[in-house]
Amino acid sequence: MQLPCAKAISARLQSASPNDPLPEFLTPAEELSLVTHYTVELLRAAAFIELPTEIRATAAIFLRRFYLLKTCLFFGCKAEGHYMRLSKFADKFPNTTSEEVLAAEYVLSQGIRFAFDVRHPFRALEGAVMELRRLGDFENRRIDKAHGKAREILKFSPLVTDAYFHYTPSQIMLAALATADEGLACRAMLEKEPPEKMNDNEERKAIIKPLNRKLKKCRDPDRVDLVALQKARREQAMVKKPKIPVKADGAVFGESFGDGRESKRRKTETEE
Repeated sequence: MQLPCAKAISARLQSASPNDPLPEFLTPAEELSLVTHYTVELLRAAAFIELPTEIRATAAIFLRRFYLLKTCLFFGCKAEGHYMRLSKFADKFPNTTSEEVLAAEYVLSQGIRFAFDVRHPFRALEGAVMELRRLGDFENRRIDKAHGKAREILKFSPLVTDAYFHYTPSQIMLAALATADEGLACRAMLEKEPPEKMNDNEERKAIIKPLNRKLKKCRDPDRVDLVALQKARREQAMVKKPKIPVKADGAVFGESFGDGRESKRRKTETEE
């Protein structure tokens, strides 16, 4: 059974190429593999251009809702108030233009329903660690070790799972801290994607390569060229609406309005 989105794209593909058979669409499991792969790639790219942790996390959550890696990274900078010149950002990636990054911004905003605020568990972890130190029931060395491990988990594991969509930041923080020290909350989900998998590049690429070929055949033809789509929207917005002619006072308020005002003006001039 096709998902609603696949049915809509099927109709567009048939309209664009009525004589060609429909491609085999990705299964939910294959889609999840692709999303996980590109979330890891986004985190690697964010580390490469040395973006702060919260921007990486925000961009990753954007990507898991709408799949445009470079646009999500640049938009994550904006959402977190981190200014980066567009041309400088584009120059950090091969075969990337500023126009390509910006072309998908509006589509991304629509895809995430303009929900730009993403709450993260990092601050909650710092608060929990401060409380653990204040209690004085544990050795500082143990707290430091759990703190470091939990932070590494938060920078990867919940971002490549759906933990953000099922749990609050405090629950995710507790799960990461529990994974680092003792079991609690959504630990099992985070353990499926340990931080060490970030460097399993060759194995992931071998799995993703055939899925990418399959994905290209069933992409929405209306959105294959986002640069052209953005240009068309911009040109449409620039078309000026015809000006509405300004009506005379008499046309709005009646002929007597203009006549009365004119007679008063003549009377005043006579008196002078």
